[in-house]
Amino acid sequence: MNRREALRVAGLAAVVAAVGAEAKMEEQYMNRLEMKPKNPKKLDKGELKHTPLITLKEKDSKGYTLVEILIGQGGIVHPSTQDHWIDFIELYADGKLVGKSTLEPEISRGAASFGLKLDNVKTLTAKSGCNLHGIWTATHTL
Repeated sequence: MNRREALRVAGLAAVVAAVGAEAKMEEQYMNRLEMKPKNPKKLDKGELKHTPLITLKEKDSKGYTLVEILIGQGGIVHPSTQDHWIDFIELYADGKLVGKSTLEPEISRGAASFGLKLDNVKTLTAKSGCNLHGIWTATHTL
């Protein structure tokens, strides 16, 4: 194969790879819209299923508090199936990202925990991404 043929083959391979990558991205579309409950004081079932629940455990001897985040409230737990799952959980302390967990469908459940020093922190905010229903946020004031 001469140089011209090699370049033509390499160019065709690049086009095929780009088209394949674009098709895969469409197949794995993620809803990244920021979602808000209709009434924050009275969440419906779908909102309960997607809203992070922030739970603080006791501070350890080194000053770290375990912050647990479960996606779902009121006994409703978000599913983790091939078609519908939580793909990430983020935790912010006073607006600063302090932890992120990336999750996979079926094998991972919408839960994460982070050990933080909460001295002088005023608010914790958890964000979770549902591949179908967008990004949901909950805030816990300390």
